[in-house]
Amino acid sequence: MPCPSIVRTAKPEDLQEIWRLFLMSHKEQGMFPLAVEKVNWFLDRALYPERLHQQDTGPRGVVAVIGEVGSLEGLAFVTIGEMWFSYAKHLEEFTVYVDPEHRRSNHAKALLNWMKHEVDVTGVPLITGIISNERTEAKCRLYGRVFQKVGEFYTYFGHKGSGMPLTVTASS
Repeated sequence: MPCPSIVRTAKPEDLQEIWRLFLMSHKEQGMFPLAVEKVNWFLDRALYPERLHQQDTGPRGVVAVIGEVGSLEGLAFVTIGEMWFSYAKHLEEFTVYVDPEHRRSNHAKALLNWMKHEVDVTGVPLITGIISNERTEAKCRLYGRVFQKVGEFYTYFGHKGSGMPLTVTASS
């Protein structure tokens, strides 16, 4: 039986469970190979913000979780980002995931509402979306009930290509 859908900020003690949920999320939704050291870098920045130097202008973030330490049932990870063409900040959702054992709960909606609350508190807009091939339509319906739709997402992995870097290919 799921715990109440109460969202809290993750603590360093949650790291093992965050990784468990993240690996499940990546297995279900990951489009590219996992880079453990990169994930650790982002998680370290979110879970230990006091370690960041004042002049460090790298990304800041927060992991929100549902459940007790050692027994997490869901998570959301957002960072502060910028579009490549602007200095305006936005909250960038990295993942929202609920353990399949606890999906008959209000956890997903609570995590999405937590993200909306963060926007209301900070005044920084949120960019979020669905990248998944499992239960995609159900996820899109949920997001559509909570957020305003502003576009769609597509991908193309194509043929093998020439093996030349994009800069060389573009100038040919």
